[in-house]
Amino acid sequence: MVDETLPKQEVNTGPPAVEKPKKTQSRLIIAGIIIAILAIVLLAFFTLSVHPDLPPENGVPYPYTMTYWILLPEGKLIQIADTPIIALTAGNEMILKIGEKTEKFVVGDTKTITERKAEFRVLGIPLLSTNYLIDATYRGPVNNNAEFSLIVRTSKQVPSFLIERILPAEIQATPA
Repeated sequence: MVDETLPKQEVNTGPPAVEKPKKTQSRLIIAGIIIAILAIVLLAFFTLSVHPDLPPENGVPYPYTMTYWILLPEGKLIQIADTPIIALTAGNEMILKIGEKTEKFVVGDTKTITERKAEFRVLGIPLLSTNYLIDATYRGPVNNNAEFSLIVRTSKQVPSFLIERILPAEIQATPA
């Protein structure tokens, strides 16, 4: 005769084992990845540096242009791309001391302020380098400021927020 009894079930006296759902583990992994990406982006933002006073490369074209309207405070030393600039009014003329040279402007005059190479770095690693050429057109006096149209030409396309890192906070610059 064949024993047709059912196998005995094991008796477990402890609490049932709890299994973590796979959804919770996936959410934790995704949250960890998002936090890591945000940390890297914040670290990159806070370590972004500009080295704007490198010697320019010769024979490089400047196909990209951005124009800004700026108000340059009169009689105050300003650094634009590490170039010291002082603006002084003399009658109907504006005298700019740009680095070691002095330029005389009348309304409508355009002159080159600087031609250099800038290197943008993140975490100390070069991200982008470009030659740039800055021309200024004198538009006239406004209160105790000199109004200029600043034309920034670059050899490579540069996002405007990076170009604005070269312009000091002391001038009022708005894209034209």
